[in-house]
Amino acid sequence: MSNQCSPIGVLDSGIGGFSVVKRVQSLLPWEDLIYFGDGAHIPYGNHRAETIVAMARYMFQFMEDRGVKALLVACNTISCLSDRCVDLLSCPAFDAVQAGANAVARLEVNKVGVISTVFTHNAQVYPQKILALSPRKLVVLSCGCPDLARLVEHSLGDPAGMSQVDQDLRRELDQMVRADRVDCCVLGCTHYPLVADRIHRLYPGLPLIDPAEEMARALESYLEREHRSNPQKTPGTLTIYTTGDVAEYALRAQQVGLKRVERVEFYPPMELDAISCAAAPCGSPPL
Repeated sequence: MSNQCSPIGVLDSGIGGFSVVKRVQSLLPWEDLIYFGDGAHIPYGNHRAETIVAMARYMFQFMEDRGVKALLVACNTISCLSDRCVDLLSCPAFDAVQAGANAVARLEVNKVGVISTVFTHNAQVYPQKILALSPRKLVVLSCGCPDLARLVEHSLGDPAGMSQVDQDLRRELDQMVRADRVDCCVLGCTHYPLVADRIHRLYPGLPLIDPAEEMARALESYLEREHRSNPQKTPGTLTIYTTGDVAEYALRAQQVGLKRVERVEFYPPMELDAISCAAAPCGSPPL
């Protein structure tokens, strides 16, 4: 059973969730955090739904075993299917897609763009949630980017790699921004805020919506309302687990500006060719 001093969990398909961790550390500096990045299987958006659910349940169970008092599902792709995983948790879960839709619904705009992974785009969850929540009659345009998350994951700090990121951003955003003239753009993958400065440089004046801000505020409200805030007066720590390259994750955490990283550890990835009933329960309905 978790308590006030229990950690907060953040999970993502890779390093993208570092953008969420950074927001939480800024807003709630006294909270201890546990991060899980499934670097072995990125990008999630190119997997089948059944596989995504199985991998997500693997991470949800990891967080439940560590007694987190709240879980931030930073990965937008997982957020599209998180309702198939919450049965594993004894704590509340906050997902990125809901946070992004909530943020957009408060804006006075007419045309909204969303860039995301291919799976998130195909699921059309963002347009559905935004249109359901907004009091205005909006046009929501969605674009699925098959390579952008992977490029960001492995290119931070590498000039040649970031040049590829710029090329991919132009390929995915030019139509939406220059021809369709969206009023704002939702960064529907946690990797994208890590290159927000490059998007601003390519498209000056384009407002960007980062669901991480909304998630951090929702978490803060929950902790205060339920009297679950950590009472400690010293800054909280961050423990990072990854199924990917430990050295790369440690470097990316430093590049992004994460604070008080206690350690970065390897955790065995789920075997995709042997999706077990423990990860995807037998008899569950088809996706």
